[in-house]
Amino acid sequence: MSLRLINIARSALFAQRGALEVIGHNTANVETDGYMRQRPVMAAVPGAVTGEAGGGVELVDIRMLKDEFLATQIRQESGHLGQERAVRASLIQAEQVFTDVTQGGLAQRVEEMFDAWADLGLDPTSAACRSQVVERARLAAETIADHWQGLSDLRSEIDQRLRDLVGRANAIAWEIAKINEKISASQSRSGRNDLSTRRDALVLDLAELTGAQTIEQPRGVVDVLIGGRRYVEGSRVNELELVDDPAQPGLHLVKLGSEVFPQGLRGEIAGRLEARDQYLPEYLSRLDTLAATLADELNALHTAGRDLAGNPAPEFFEYDPGRPAASLDVRDAIVNDLSLIGAAQSLVVESDGTNALAIEDLRNTRLLSAGTATLSQYAAELISLVGIEGEATQTRLDSRDLLVQNLQDAQLSQSGVSLDEEALELIRYQQAYTAAGRLMSAALEIMDLIVQLK
Repeated sequence: MSLRLINIARSALFAQRGALEVIGHNTANVETDGYMRQRPVMAAVPGAVTGEAGGGVELVDIRMLKDEFLATQIRQESGHLGQERAVRASLIQAEQVFTDVTQGGLAQRVEEMFDAWADLGLDPTSAACRSQVVERARLAAETIADHWQGLSDLRSEIDQRLRDLVGRANAIAWEIAKINEKISASQSRSGRNDLSTRRDALVLDLAELTGAQTIEQPRGVVDVLIGGRRYVEGSRVNELELVDDPAQPGLHLVKLGSEVFPQGLRGEIAGRLEARDQYLPEYLSRLDTLAATLADELNALHTAGRDLAGNPAPEFFEYDPGRPAASLDVRDAIVNDLSLIGAAQSLVVESDGTNALAIEDLRNTRLLSAGTATLSQYAAELISLVGIEGEATQTRLDSRDLLVQNLQDAQLSQSGVSLDEEALELIRYQQAYTAAGRLMSAALEIMDLIVQLK
């Protein structure tokens, strides 16, 4: 009997000491970001013989307090948050391309050009007025081209950033794969829990980059998926790749396995692609429309007029039809010979400025947005569109950020370390350990008495 009592006391001492170690481990990691507290799981040791008292207690498990459903929600929403954040960051850069609005922006440059045509209409032979027409027209064209180039450079910058993002995602994926291998080989439950905590933090980082999700496998291993395709499979990684975009020379697409732009891709990578391939092309297209319409309409009127020699005037603007906004400019012939400007509509060129005034009247013609906007209004609408879409993305970002924060707060309340709770648990297991020690002392005293009796 005394030997059994000693074994019971011994099991209690070991079990309570193990529980105290778990509590100490929690307390030590109170400031460790992403750490999830652990709890000891005890079980009674059954007696060896029917009708005999049990054999004490043992520490059978160390359970991590983790709500897997909540963790899945956080990863999913973090993927959307990463995407919204990336779109917003890109649109902030796009807005910076249009920051000249208070210092003679796009719409104002167009208006200033028409003002110069109005002045020429009142004084058709003035060299100063003709020079001003060319100068203001070139400035308007240059402003359109500068904005187009700024947006085009931003697309290239985003594409270059994709290489860094894909490289970072692959590096994280390999870290997760290595932790999977360690967890599979680990014999320590607490060690597997700590490795799992580290892996969860990496998976969350990966979710913010790619929208990745996980599925559980035996022995605590997880596979990481993007849109149902395995990105991390045990200790192996099917790396993300950048491949040439056949529709957009010089730019790249993301590939996982055989699938280009894999379904379910979220996070910062998807957000950057969304900004590059959806928002920015729309702004570039509008600049091209503005440039081509301005050039075509003005050229049509200009070629109907006569230059200072009474000859039919040449086209005023020239541009590459494949990239109007980037190439718009006043024709070199007119820049070099101001007399070629067609201000007149009759052969009385010395006093006839009616063609210049007709060109000036283009400013009031609703040529764009299905006949609802003038050239300068269309330019202003573009600037407004950039601002409105930027504000909308900020609103979505704020809402998503708040949602993720609420989910993380809920997870922290369940899984985070509370020093008050750990102190109570510490007292509880300390008292149990002390009681086990007293039981051991009593058992040894009984053993001594038995020996003495013999």
